[in-house]
Amino acid sequence: MAKRLYSAQEAADMLQQDSSSSTSEEEELEESDADWIPDSESSFCTESDSDTDSAGPSTAQQPRREGEMRAASDTDSASEEGSPVATTSSDNARGQRAARPRQSMPARVARQGRRQPLPYELLHPQWSPPNMEAPNLPLFTARSGIQADTGAMQPIDFFHLFFTEDFLQHVCEQTNIYALQSIAKKPTSTLAARWTPTTPPEFKVFLGLIFNMALNPRPQQRLYWSRDSIDSMPIFSATMTRCRFQLLMSCMHFNNNAHQLAPDNPAHDRLFKLRPLIDHLNNTFSEVYTPEQNIAIDESLVPFHGRLSIKQYIPSKRSRYGIKLYRLCESGTGYTYKFTIYEGKDSLIEPAVCPPYMSTTERIVLDLIHPLLYQGYHLYVENFYTSVPLFKFLFSAQTPACGTIRSNRKGLPAQVVSKKLKKGEICSQRSNELLALKFRDKRDVFILTTIHSEATTTVRSRTRRENIVKPVAIVAYNKSMGAVDLADQMLAPYRMDRKRKTWYKKVALQLFQVCLQNAFVLYAKSGHRDSFIQYQRRIIRTLIYHSGHPAPNPDQLQSENVLRLHGNHFPAPIPPTASKKYPQKRCKICRRSGVRRETRYHCPKCPSKAGLCLNPCFEIYHTAAKY
Repeated sequence: MAKRLYSAQEAADMLQQDSSSSTSEEEELEESDADWIPDSESSFCTESDSDTDSAGPSTAQQPRREGEMRAASDTDSASEEGSPVATTSSDNARGQRAARPRQSMPARVARQGRRQPLPYELLHPQWSPPNMEAPNLPLFTARSGIQADTGAMQPIDFFHLFFTEDFLQHVCEQTNIYALQSIAKKPTSTLAARWTPTTPPEFKVFLGLIFNMALNPRPQQRLYWSRDSIDSMPIFSATMTRCRFQLLMSCMHFNNNAHQLAPDNPAHDRLFKLRPLIDHLNNTFSEVYTPEQNIAIDESLVPFHGRLSIKQYIPSKRSRYGIKLYRLCESGTGYTYKFTIYEGKDSLIEPAVCPPYMSTTERIVLDLIHPLLYQGYHLYVENFYTSVPLFKFLFSAQTPACGTIRSNRKGLPAQVVSKKLKKGEICSQRSNELLALKFRDKRDVFILTTIHSEATTTVRSRTRRENIVKPVAIVAYNKSMGAVDLADQMLAPYRMDRKRKTWYKKVALQLFQVCLQNAFVLYAKSGHRDSFIQYQRRIIRTLIYHSGHPAPNPDQLQSENVLRLHGNHFPAPIPPTASKKYPQKRCKICRRSGVRRETRYHCPKCPSKAGLCLNPCFEIYHTAAKY
């Protein structure tokens, strides 16, 4: 078929018709009540597109292999006010097309997108040379310390301050409900044949075994119940069977799935399965203990490599991929006062007291620190959260703050940002209570503070072993900012990093350990000198032996599989009893082979006093490596 050629006039008329029709479609879309409207500041992209990163060298994109799951960076492009917005990771299976935008996201983004623009005085504060005067700091009025009588408390009582009997009963009830729901779906499953309802005493033993696994890591979970003399840990098989432990782990639950909303519902809670645990721990952490004046907010990561919409990629963490927690901790001890879990960049964060112009990261800080406002606390944060509007609002709420800040934040004085410094030099500007400071060490360090002046002090260098001059603000920041890192370091040797398919169980196990760590902080503040590992051993022993559950058999705890292979073993006649002069026992070797045979001899040195035929059963029992 021959191609048709259009004249210049016909082509012009066709283009005019196309432009008018597209304009009418755009007007129609704007007049509609559609939930999702693309952001005018960014081009439309699918979930598979990676977000841009403005964090500088610390958050530069890492090289990825072809087909590997993509994970979003920690922060999105800087917002209009200069604060980054948290992003959500996105995963695409190999060979699949890019997924469509999630339908539950638009309504949540639209609601959070109502943020008002920053006032002019926050976008363009008036800066002037500093005068070596610190701002007028508010008095510290909080009654810090333990808010409970600990005089007669045992080590386990500190743990029960957080993991209360009422909450333990709630966990057992939800675990039983979830087990029944699973049985109803698969009546012929192994769970249906073996499940019996759990009770608080049994769940305490289950917790004790979990904490014991953290102290004694094994490459495979089944090795804790191994009969091999090399791997034998008799405490596990003596207290709970492996099958029962696995059933409790698979059914452990905290909320009723029947009440969960559909994912396409705007009110859908991505943390529904953990919501009772999160709310309970946040309430008890803040009620039991009031932190001292210096506090810090930072991120913690629960390692997880499975497919999950809220999974994050943080290159500064050792595991890098996982579920991010925002934690407010006491600087001196690492006590976790409050925490929240990252739910995605479209999550709704609405603090009780928050100006309408605050960004997402600033709302995270206000949500965590809200119970401690107007009491004179000194807050330390990193450059992910620091901004001029946040620090001004916190100072008005009698909460001075200090933190590193990114050089591209709006509101910083150009004289400080563009100033070229030599190593050891300082440049600063002041705007009322705000002090913007730049210090040149190995690289430029920017500090924003409402606590300190531009004064300097002499400190000892750990690497060069010489005295160097640093600003007081940087020295205080380095001393107080490591609260969350201190908490992570305490738990690092006891991480339960075993791979699990269900993400919320990994988070729950980590929160159990945070309870244990907070309990140890209170235990140490009460005057006890035990180390963290000694305290954990006390808790494990109490949970297993004094929980109302039947105590383990002492003979079995001597590990029959180990003792039968060591030392000298000789057969001896079974001692007579009151009713039998020549008593007999079934041979342990013959019974395992399916042969019913009784013998008058046993091994008196083995803990079980096993009945054994003289030949060849006695020799087999004391020489076989696995029996």
